[in-house]
Amino acid sequence: MEEFTELLDSFWIVRDNDSSDYYKIKRSIDSNMKKFLTEFVGWKLFVNNKLIKLEKLPAEAHPFMGIQRFDSINEYMLLCALLIYLDDKMDGTHFLLSELIESMEKIIDGYADIDLTRFADRKSLVKVLKFAEEMNMLRISDGSIEAVERDQSKEILYENTGLSKYLSVNHDSVISDYTDYHDFESRDTLYTDDETGMARTHRVYRRLLLQPAMYWDSNDDMDSIYMKNQRQSVYRYLDKYVGGRLDIHNGAAFLMVSEDEVFGSVHPSDKSISGFIALMCSKVREKYSFGGYSKMIMSAAELDIFILECKEYFFKGLSKELREMTDERFTSLVKKYMADWQLIEPCEDGYYLRDGVYKTAGRYPKDYKEG
Repeated sequence: MEEFTELLDSFWIVRDNDSSDYYKIKRSIDSNMKKFLTEFVGWKLFVNNKLIKLEKLPAEAHPFMGIQRFDSINEYMLLCALLIYLDDKMDGTHFLLSELIESMEKIIDGYADIDLTRFADRKSLVKVLKFAEEMNMLRISDGSIEAVERDQSKEILYENTGLSKYLSVNHDSVISDYTDYHDFESRDTLYTDDETGMARTHRVYRRLLLQPAMYWDSNDDMDSIYMKNQRQSVYRYLDKYVGGRLDIHNGAAFLMVSEDEVFGSVHPSDKSISGFIALMCSKVREKYSFGGYSKMIMSAAELDIFILECKEYFFKGLSKELREMTDERFTSLVKKYMADWQLIEPCEDGYYLRDGVYKTAGRYPKDYKEG
């Protein structure tokens, strides 16, 4: 179980970085695990002498699934340009930052308004290079990225580790005519044009493993029908590999893991904003009753007012940063957090409050004292 959750937790496990982890996980991969991953979840598992990577493709796209440090499309385009550049380099090849920038500008030319002499674009480049270094796709042989941030004339000598070729997904069919992420979601699987019922199985397991919640809005939803008919089988497999409890509501399903079985990001966590959301959810439970297919709607203004009422109510227990935050910034932060955790869902009339609000609740201890 521990090795499986580490595969879920990690983008990849690189042998040169942690050989003991690499070999421990490699030994744990047996035919049963491979069958579960390929047949039930529909994921590919790569194992070679450089790394182990579980290619965790989601059933549907959500903003929290992106690279969290990236703030713009341009940064993703710079990353793609970097991958294209490295694809032509042999493993262990050395190159200068100036050479890399010149090549990336040529690759991007005509696709985006990116000028790496501009401060904002240069800052984005630094962010991408730091990401590539942390992912072990690049290794600095001489120089430092901090020096480049201070002075653009500084050079860095990089080494290509060869891992970049494993970062992107290798699709088994042509995707050149796709125009946005919905084209991937509408396919039966992300790898093949398989028309069998396994596509539905893949969706259910992917949604439970990669999302805070799995929602449906009607009794005839195909994924919910599978969930209800196969709940014992789904629970048995999830319990074997990740542990936890499978909660099925009228319009939602949740994989609830215990504190010693957690993987990935968790809610509630030790972050101040997470604690406030848990406290706020307790107030929602006191004030409103909803659930299942009848989703409660709050206008944007109503939700903002409710958030600020909760801020005032719990004010003295909040962190200094949250107490001093402007109302606009505070409500924006809360709504983003709640949307990422699928507690609310933007809609035309404002926001839906989802069942996930009822899965956590916070309170101050009885002996809590102000200050």
